[in-house]
Amino acid sequence: MRPTRRQFAQGMAAGLAGLALPSAVASSAVAAPQGPNPRSGRGLDERAIQVALDAVVQWPAVGAVCSVVGPAGRFDTASGTRGLHANAPARANSVARIASVTKGMVATVALQEVERGTLSLDSTIGDVLPGLWPDVEDRVTLSMLLNHTSGMPDAIWVIMRGQSLFELDFDELADVVSRSYGQRELVELAKQADWWFEPGTDYGYSNTGYVVVEMMVEAVTGRRMPELIRDRVFRPAGMHRTRLEHGTLVRGAEMQDAAVRPHEAKALETIDQSIFASAAAVNTTAADVTRFYQALMRGELVSQQTVDLMVTPVGPAAQAGYGYGLFLVADPAPEHAGEVLVGHDGAGFGSVSLALCSRDGERAFAFTYIGRPYWQEGWDEVFAKELALMRTAFVVNAADAPASRDRLVRGGAAASRRAVADLAARGARLV
Repeated sequence: MRPTRRQFAQGMAAGLAGLALPSAVASSAVAAPQGPNPRSGRGLDERAIQVALDAVVQWPAVGAVCSVVGPAGRFDTASGTRGLHANAPARANSVARIASVTKGMVATVALQEVERGTLSLDSTIGDVLPGLWPDVEDRVTLSMLLNHTSGMPDAIWVIMRGQSLFELDFDELADVVSRSYGQRELVELAKQADWWFEPGTDYGYSNTGYVVVEMMVEAVTGRRMPELIRDRVFRPAGMHRTRLEHGTLVRGAEMQDAAVRPHEAKALETIDQSIFASAAAVNTTAADVTRFYQALMRGELVSQQTVDLMVTPVGPAAQAGYGYGLFLVADPAPEHAGEVLVGHDGAGFGSVSLALCSRDGERAFAFTYIGRPYWQEGWDEVFAKELALMRTAFVVNAADAPASRDRLVRGGAAASRRAVADLAARGARLV
C-alpha cells in the first residue's frame, strides 16, 4: 500500500470550505463585535481556542497540547492527561512526539547545505552515497527526496508487512515499535519492496526518502543529524525543549503515546524512534514548534529565497501541495482569503500532530494529541473537530488586537475523552 497526501489536500480543502465552528466556539469567535477577550485583555480569543481543544480531547483521545501565536500574543495550553493510565494532567509545556512535523526541520538543515554549496537540489544519491542503491541512485536527486517524487519505497510498510493500521495486533505493534533500527538497515528493508515509479514522474510519500536525506547531509558535513539540527535549527529558533532522538529517550514531562480501538487500548510505553530515523523523530513542545515555523518563515534559519523554494510545490508534488518538507493549505481566516498556510502534519503510532504558519510568520499554530484511534469511524468522527480547532486558531487570531504579555495556561485532567481522527484521514498512513 503506497500512501499519498493527495487525499489530505483534498480533505483539507473540502473541510475548510464547508466547516462550521462548534456552537460554543462560534458564539465566542464570531458573535457581534465585543472587543478583545475580556479575560485575556487582547484580541486572541483564548476561550474559543480552549473550547475547540477540549472538544477534541474526548475518548479515545487522552490528552493534547496546543500553541497559538499571532500579533495579539501567544496562548499555550493543554487538555486531558499525559497518558492512558496517567493521573497527571497534560501541561502546556509537556513534551510530545511530533512524528512527520520533523520533516520541515530536517529539510531546513538539508537546504542550509544547499546554500553552503556542499549539496545542490540536483545532487543524486550516487553523487554523495555511491553504492547505497545502485539501480536508481544516479536518477534520484535531493529535490525528489525532499518533495517525495523519487518513487522510493517506504521501509515502514515492510516492517509492518504491508498491513493496514486497522489490522495490526496491539501487542505486535508494541513489539515492533520498541526495536532499534539503523539508517542502512531501514534502506535495506525498503529495498525489499518494489520501487514505486520512475523517479520524478509521480508523488509518493516516503519516510525512507528522508532517511536518505539525513545520510546525505551527514556525509557532506561529517556530523550527525541530531547535533546539526540542534545547533542550526533548535538553538537559533529558541526551541529549548526540543530534541531529535534516535532512541527511546524523551526528555521532560512526556505525553505518552497510546493506540485505541472501540473496546481496546494500549499504552505504547516504549517507542524507539530510530524506526523513523530523522524522518519523524523530534520530541518537543507545541510552543517550540510555533517558534520553529516563525523563525523559518521570517528567514532566520535559511534565506527568504530558500524559504520561497520550500513553499513552492514543483512537478508531480504540486498535486499534493507539497514543497520541500512543507505542505500548503488554504488560510481559513476571512481577512486572509486567497492566502495559504504552510506546515506539516504528523501521525505516529499513538499520537497525531499538526503545525501551520502564515507565510509572513506572524500567525502560527501547533497541536499534538495522544490516543490515536485504530478504526475508520474513529478517524472520521473527529476529523472535523481537528479542522475546527485549526480554523478557530486562525480565525480568532485578530491581526489588529493590541499586543500584550504572553500567557501560559496549564490544562487540567478533568476533560473527558472521545474519538480523535488522524487529520489526514487516509486510512493506514503512518507518519
